[in-house]
Amino acid sequence: MRIPDRMLKTVGFVSRYDDDGVGGSFIRPRGTAFVVGVQMDEKNVLAHLVTAKHVAKAIEEVDGLVALNGKDGEPLFLRLGSQRWFYHPTEEECVDVAVMPFGSFRFREYDIEWIPQTVFATDSVIAEYDIGLGDELVIIGLFSKFYGHTEVVPLVRTGNIAMMPKDRLPVNGFLPMEAYLAEGRSIGGLSGSPVFVRNTVKMQLQTAGQKPAFWGGLGQSHLLGLMHGHWDLPVSFSDTEKAEAVNMGVSIIVPAKKILETLYHPELVAMREHHWKNPPPEPGSEQPKGSHLLLRPILPTKAQRARKSKTLGGKAIRFLRAVFSIPIARSIS
Repeated sequence: MRIPDRMLKTVGFVSRYDDDGVGGSFIRPRGTAFVVGVQMDEKNVLAHLVTAKHVAKAIEEVDGLVALNGKDGEPLFLRLGSQRWFYHPTEEECVDVAVMPFGSFRFREYDIEWIPQTVFATDSVIAEYDIGLGDELVIIGLFSKFYGHTEVVPLVRTGNIAMMPKDRLPVNGFLPMEAYLAEGRSIGGLSGSPVFVRNTVKMQLQTAGQKPAFWGGLGQSHLLGLMHGHWDLPVSFSDTEKAEAVNMGVSIIVPAKKILETLYHPELVAMREHHWKNPPPEPGSEQPKGSHLLLRPILPTKAQRARKSKTLGGKAIRFLRAVFSIPIARSIS
């Protein structure tokens, strides 16, 4: 199945500094995040970064970044600093989802798309489109062995839905969780990746002998969920080789409804409502005293500016301030 190029623009790479062994450091992508838009009115959405909780936890105590492509063809690195990740409001130990409001005064310089809530495969959508076992999946994310030198280059993998159990599954590092199983191997860098499914379309035909027959094709794309990892080995940044070992070929997917529940964490909802009523100033304008920006701007410290570092292409890093997003309207369909 050929996927639209626009889908590739929904993902970025969650990165952190690693020691280069000679007194410096370099940026190494370690997982995947994707952009989701929460609708605020008929024309505007607010953007959020979504990844796996275990990916977010791995960068919470370090200088984390997210790399996304810019419209000029080079990557932009968003320094996350101490910005807060939101986890599931009632089942944090059972749901591998993390959400962060996403934006910058240079937001329009990103070459990105965002996933609207309308394509989430909730229980009602799954029933309406008869999504089930065997339906084709597409996973878009980081291939840690090669992720691009001069731009962010995602990997696309395919598979099929293998199980949609009503019972919770035992998962390493979490309490039993609601999840789907997919036929298709996962590798460490795909943790946090969006998983899309295309429902099967059935059409009644007629054979040459006038007998009824059925033809099956692919329908529209839905966000089935988020890639947690593979079944038999724990996914951990501290043991990358183990996380990327060949496994039994069964991947674990966190359902899209769990992403929605996290996006509507009560504290996050309150932040969005406050922001919508008190939008940030336009780029270049003076910020008022006691700035009403919900996310404090993050700029490189003097020590960080002096630090020897490399980007994907060995070029100077273009850091962006992490602030709440400027309202935007366009979304993928």
